[in-house]
Amino acid sequence: MQTTSGARFDVREFGATGDGTTRDTDAIQSALEECADAGGTVLVPPGDYLTAPLSVGDDTTLHLEAGATIRFVGDYEAFPTVESRWEGWEQAGFHPCLWVTDAENVAITGRGTIDGGGEYWWDFLDCSEAELPAGLRDRLAEFDERNGKADDVSSFTLRPPLFQIHESTNVSVSGVTLRNSPFWNTHVVYSENVTIHDVNVENPADAPNGDGIDIDSSQYVRVSDTYINAGDDAICIKSGKNAEGREIGRPAARITVTNCTVEAGHGGVVIGSEMSGDVRDVTVSNCTFTDTDRGVRIKTQRDRGGVVEDLRFDTIVMRRVACPFVINGYYFTDIDSEPEPVDDGTPLVRNVHFHDITAREVESAGFFAGLPEQRFEGLSFSNVRIDATRSLEATDLSPAMADGYDQEHALFCKSIADVSFTDVTVRTPDGPALRIAETDAVSFDDVRLEHAGDEPAIDLENVDEARVRSCALSASGSESSPFLRACGSGRVSLAGNHGPIAQSVDVTEEITLTLETSE
Repeated sequence: MQTTSGARFDVREFGATGDGTTRDTDAIQSALEECADAGGTVLVPPGDYLTAPLSVGDDTTLHLEAGATIRFVGDYEAFPTVESRWEGWEQAGFHPCLWVTDAENVAITGRGTIDGGGEYWWDFLDCSEAELPAGLRDRLAEFDERNGKADDVSSFTLRPPLFQIHESTNVSVSGVTLRNSPFWNTHVVYSENVTIHDVNVENPADAPNGDGIDIDSSQYVRVSDTYINAGDDAICIKSGKNAEGREIGRPAARITVTNCTVEAGHGGVVIGSEMSGDVRDVTVSNCTFTDTDRGVRIKTQRDRGGVVEDLRFDTIVMRRVACPFVINGYYFTDIDSEPEPVDDGTPLVRNVHFHDITAREVESAGFFAGLPEQRFEGLSFSNVRIDATRSLEATDLSPAMADGYDQEHALFCKSIADVSFTDVTVRTPDGPALRIAETDAVSFDDVRLEHAGDEPAIDLENVDEARVRSCALSASGSESSPFLRACGSGRVSLAGNHGPIAQSVDVTEEITLTLETSE
């Protein structure tokens, strides 16, 4: 990152002690402010710098040398009230620990550590209102009165994020470790041209709302070569919640994530559930997700509105992930609900592509559910290998967080306009391996399914058109189990398959079965 000047501002020369007990806030903030006026680098030498919240201005490089830690105090009174965005709504809340706001040409560099001291804030979550300090209780009451916003998902979310980039342009973060955030770890909101490279993001598994990196209504964002071990979603892309998010209408767009390693978290890369301002043009490639609850996850619900479109997930390896693929239109709502009128609050997901992905030791192969009034569109899988033989009891969670859905090993699809599987292998300990319902069109090309028991490998219900091409019977399953079973209305066409698949198809009389001569 180039700054407008080569000036150097050593925080020690401004009076910082780095002794871990003295508050160095005034010294560090003074150095940052002088740097913002002149342009240059604020240098943080080795030491443990205890501080209240800090703000970084224009044309500033904040450089933490190896052995330097900026540690934020556990003291709610030290955090003034600011206006920002929390979980998709513009609200008043606590000043972020480290805040880049309304700034340009900013870099955070070095091999030092930025520590949010989150334990202080997390402990309050287990307290009743009466047990909270009186001053904190008053602050929260003030926020409630000013904001007037709440829902069933949020829980004391007005804790400060560790690092927020807000309404800023041309910001880069490299080399540093960001850990122990009170709320989200790194939050990029209303910003453009942001690069996060070679960064360690670390939150304990029990850190509440401990997301790793949240990219929120921001564009031209690049995350690369970064390690994330998070207490919630690892990398999350958002764009506002419900009517307010749609009115603000600032999408999260033109985002790339590459060469990243996720060790743990609720999801590897997650879209939503705050996606009301649209999410588009996202590419995720060359990543590994291990011991995350989900791999790639898109979550939304009625009243969110917004469109999630044109996403590409390539060359990803997952291991011990409860469910590698989730697209859920029923986040915390009933999957068996009746159709509702389509309006501005009806969300849409379309054009999502999964390519060159391996998922091993997973519980459920996948969950995809659009809405009956607006089916999600354009899902495709190519060169995907899923081994969903891990016990459903391995983790105590629902892969979808949709009410009324019972977890199963199968890859499940419902209310999808069109979905295709090309060069796909799914292995489950029981059948079916693929279960598709209430879907317009599905195609299976060169698909290999392995399962045991008497259930069919593919189970279709009310699928308008299913095309089965270049597939082969699996050696698994019982001799009496069909390759495909279809019921309800629709048409099934078979072409160019290997072996007697036509003799292993069970359809009800309402289904039209078409066989090409090569079958």
